Amino acid sequence: MVSWEKFDEGIEWYTTHFGWECLDQVQTPVGKKAFLKMPKEGVITLKALDSDCEHLQNDEEAEEGNFKLCFEVGDLKRTVDYFNRHNIEYTEVVPLINGMKSLDVFGFENARLTLYENIKEKDSFPDARVLGFGEVHSSIGVTDIGRSVDWYTTHLGFLEVSVGQEHAHLQTEDAYEKHVLHNSFMNNIFLEKIDRQVKGNPSVRTYFDIRPEDFDETYQRLLDKKIVPSKIAGNPKEGWGGFHFFDPDGNRINVWSYPIL
Repeated sequence: MVSWEKFDEGIEWYTTHFGWECLDQVQTPVGKKAFLKMPKEGVITLKALDSDCEHLQNDEEAEEGNFKLCFEVGDLKRTVDYFNRHNIEYTEVVPLINGMKSLDVFGFENARLTLYENIKEKDSFPDARVLGFGEVHSSIGVTDIGRSVDWYTTHLGFLEVSVGQEHAHLQTEDAYEKHVLHNSFMNNIFLEKIDRQVKGNPSVRTYFDIRPEDFDETYQRLLDKKIVPSKIAGNPKEGWGGFHFFDPDGNRINVWSYPIL
């Protein structure tokens, strides 16, 4: 998400510094959207919203939190060299739980993105810095691994792959692959142990899919489980609809629903 008055600057920043391509821009009842295609795989929706709806707010004072959407790079050193030349801030390099090198980079208006290196893509798309989605979907910081594994498998239906004292590996089926491409592809999600809970409101957000016919039932099921979701934005029966809720550590979980044409 970007500010309303700097929407065009945001598009230029990501196309210039990350090597993404702007496919289209649209004006909607709740704001402006640009669709940015990443070189390898995936499309990011850059949004500048003008709505009083809680779900669509971007609180600039809130912390980013510990739910991190992950993006793939082929050569982390080359990417970092570019960031240094263009005064783009980033964190120190640390390993993900699968051993891949990763860092957080702060994009336009300080939006945080987590990058990880897939050396198999080192020579792919040499003119791009951030290639797209890949082997790692997201990384979530939690204070209690066991409790969080139970929460995510129970309430979101994630599958448990492995669990340790400091981290866990979960999976969930990719909605686009399933409903549009009619393939089965599992997204990898890593839980990592942290010391402090943070109720986050990240500007770079991932969404989990619910089909329109399941939307109302899922919303009510959360209420029945004493998980309080936000008010629903939009109308999933007529088009796009979405809401969010929080895990026990304050990580924001975004849900959307839309008809497949």
